[in-house]
Amino acid sequence: MKITKIETIPYGIPIKNFTDAYTSFSKSNAVLIKIFTDEGHVGIGEACAWEPEFYGETHESINAAILNYAAPRLIGEDPFNINRIMMILDQVLARITCVKEGIDLALHDLMGKILDVPVYKLLGGKFRDKIPVASEIGIDSPKNMADSALEVLNMGIKVIKIKGSDQMDLDIKRIKAVREAVGEETELRLDPNAAWNTMGTIKIMKAVENCHLHLLEQPIPAWDLKGMAHIRQNIGVPLMADESLWTPQDAIKIHDYGAADLLNLKIAKTCGLHLGKKVEAVAEALGLPCIVGTELEPGISAVAKIHLAASMKTHPIASEFTELTQVDGTILTEALHLQDGHLMVPEGPGFGVDIDEDALKEYAL
Repeated sequence: MKITKIETIPYGIPIKNFTDAYTSFSKSNAVLIKIFTDEGHVGIGEACAWEPEFYGETHESINAAILNYAAPRLIGEDPFNINRIMMILDQVLARITCVKEGIDLALHDLMGKILDVPVYKLLGGKFRDKIPVASEIGIDSPKNMADSALEVLNMGIKVIKIKGSDQMDLDIKRIKAVREAVGEETELRLDPNAAWNTMGTIKIMKAVENCHLHLLEQPIPAWDLKGMAHIRQNIGVPLMADESLWTPQDAIKIHDYGAADLLNLKIAKTCGLHLGKKVEAVAEALGLPCIVGTELEPGISAVAKIHLAASMKTHPIASEFTELTQVDGTILTEALHLQDGHLMVPEGPGFGVDIDEDALKEYAL
């Protein structure tokens, strides 16, 4: 069996209202990828393109890179040789993760459909049938963030992650307002997206001790693992690494520095599921549990996250699906929906979902 053609369709779905420490957003952009074989099979993947301020990739650059650089090298390859295909992509495109994510997901969907099994079986099987869900609330005034938190709770999501900013004193007010609004029983996380500094982080965490946060995520820049370790030793909640984690080697560095208690694994950063499972395996060996993080994925990539979370041996807390509360539309024939704060794991071949081609045309860029 050989790959005969690769098609791309850039698209974007409106976002309701979301701001993080990098920028504000009006759309969740992505590039849908279809990989065809000489035996009539089609696999569908998706490359995240929603935050060029962080990834450095846009829907235009992803589309061009796939069509002009990746596709010509992959035509004629066996789609089951994912090790070889990802090696070829690494040779052709250095430091480009979203492009590789999209192709990786399409290959997994393709293999699952050919073998008539769900993708989670290609990842070694599942440990759970449903995934507990967390959602972020974007940066805004304290009152608006409190209102947003209540809206998330009303949707049935029981875990909330508060976004932080470079306005550290205002962030204290935001955290306190959200805690007051949601009550003591709701699990609250905090994520400044590397916008703080080491000593300021410790100061803020002391100021919000009565808010009983469940964890703090990546308050300082990705390179400062020594600073992360210092913070971890001086706060009373678990510390999670995100921006610092891209590769298995990163997981080792984080462990060796003592820079985190757990890891936020994002498939847009790990070039998809193939390398993502390697990161998880190394993390498991090091005693660092992982969750699956969010990039407001608009379609197939959100479903891929469910399969990955299902395959994780250690999954101690809710994975993140902010797309459920923020992305205002879908290209799936059946939108993802919550059941008691969880997402069920699809059981169909491949990712177990279908594309609404009319919706895809509507959202095409």
